[in-house]
Amino acid sequence: MSLPTGTGITGCLEQRVSPFLVHLLILISLIVARKALAGIPMAVLRGLFLYNGWSNLAGNEFWERIWLIITDSKKYPNKTYVKVENLWKVHVWTLIQVVLLVVINVIMTSPAGFIFPIIIGLLHPLRLVLARTGYWTPEE
Repeated sequence: MSLPTGTGITGCLEQRVSPFLVHLLILISLIVARKALAGIPMAVLRGLFLYNGWSNLAGNEFWERIWLIITDSKKYPNKTYVKVENLWKVHVWTLIQVVLLVVINVIMTSPAGFIFPIIIGLLHPLRLVLARTGYWTPEE
């Protein structure tokens, strides 16, 4: 469906009431129904989170770029990150992100897992350092 001719979106008002209320209700349910929530088996919770994660992968650009490495070039999706001149740079950046993801997971499961927030905080400076190498242009 499209908008009628002569009309258009004139703006967007940001509101933070709904997310706040959702998180407030989650907090209240944790406080009030703690014993009832403790009765839910861990296998049910893990299955729920697994399903939620799997169902949300469809629109995730990182996930799509991982599969883009092994996808036939004739079957590439019509996305902006595919329309760049040097697609191999997209593949290199995706591989860097996969390596960082593996490193973060290894650190989290090790005894040094308490430095996890520091590693997350260093990801942006790492990207800035990689941008200064001249390998990527500011547009990329």
